[in-house]
Amino acid sequence: MAALSAALAIAPARSDAPPQATAFNTDCPSVGGNIKQGYQFIATCAGRSYSPDRRYSIVQRAYDDEQPAIELQDARGRTIATLKSLSDDMPFRLFWAPDSRWFFVNHHVGSFMDEMQLFEITGRSVIERRALVQSAVRTATGRFPCLPPRGVLPNGARWMPDGRSIVMVTISRPSACSESGRPGSWKPLWMIGDAHTGRIDRSSIRVARGEGELREPRDGVYARR
Repeated sequence: MAALSAALAIAPARSDAPPQATAFNTDCPSVGGNIKQGYQFIATCAGRSYSPDRRYSIVQRAYDDEQPAIELQDARGRTIATLKSLSDDMPFRLFWAPDSRWFFVNHHVGSFMDEMQLFEITGRSVIERRALVQSAVRTATGRFPCLPPRGVLPNGARWMPDGRSIVMVTISRPSACSESGRPGSWKPLWMIGDAHTGRIDRSSIRVARGEGELREPRDGVYARR
């Protein structure tokens, strides 16, 4: 499935791939992006994504064999913290919150699948917050009981204008339900959740429709762009 951008002129809504397929490669010219569409980091390639207020940046240094730690740096280029969970040679796309204190990434986990990770900057540390991702998984398995929780991979699409809510879509392998031993089928689910509390807005839950491109809904709460 083709790459997911925040604008979501994106990839097929088939159940056989995620909306952002960022396989391992060394195509360094593909590194980069912006606040709205996210910043793409690729293994072995140098990259730097600045927060909206430019107080922080996430930095990956160029390398050949062993990956140095992904770093959070301040405006003077001093390392504040390292992000060990992102330092695994896999590509990821990063989206900053408007207030520069939060960010999420869609982190490649293999087999053309990505998973959202959410982080908060607190003082001189970076803390991964799992509540929202876990809520998205529970929402998907509640709607499609055949899905095993470990087989649901939420992907982030964009920050909402309030600066704390995130538009997400849940993805699974096409064989996820058959592997669970429980008959059934599934579709991607769109939803909006609060990064701070981990709560999903129930009115935002939509089943992805059709077999064409996977597009963000435009009605209701999604109209707030």
